[in-house]
Amino acid sequence: MNKLILIFSLLFSSSLFAEEAIPILWHNLAPGSADLPAETNVNPALDGREVIIPGFVVPLDGKNTGYIKNSLLTPQQGACFHKPPSPSNQLIHVSFDIPIAIPDLEQPMYIVGTLKVKNAQAGFAKTGYQLKGIKVIPYPVKIAAASNEQDHQH
Repeated sequence: MNKLILIFSLLFSSSLFAEEAIPILWHNLAPGSADLPAETNVNPALDGREVIIPGFVVPLDGKNTGYIKNSLLTPQQGACFHKPPSPSNQLIHVSFDIPIAIPDLEQPMYIVGTLKVKNAQAGFAKTGYQLKGIKVIPYPVKIAAASNEQDHQH
């Protein structure tokens, strides 16, 4: 009887059917030559895949509440509306169904979600990807802010 219960629980376990998130880095988003236009130098093999990627969050919700539903994910710290944005293939528009706690915007984090190749305008920048966020994972190491960035005001 115990074996039968184990077999049924394994058969109907959703985790067995769930695709594991693949870890990617920013260079995976722009696989072509550096002289290609950013709008076309995207990675169609990642379209629809569940991924995990590290980066810095730039909130688009307009309120600094410590929670976000919409944000940009960037490869570098300190992106904001009065600096030139990264190329579109190096910016990801991230959206969550419910607001997610972001304890420290100065620290990188991992975002897990389903990635779509899609050019769009998100906030102050053009993005080449959209990510339907599933969860946020803190980066394991704290990074000290540069002294000139500590006085930076949005």
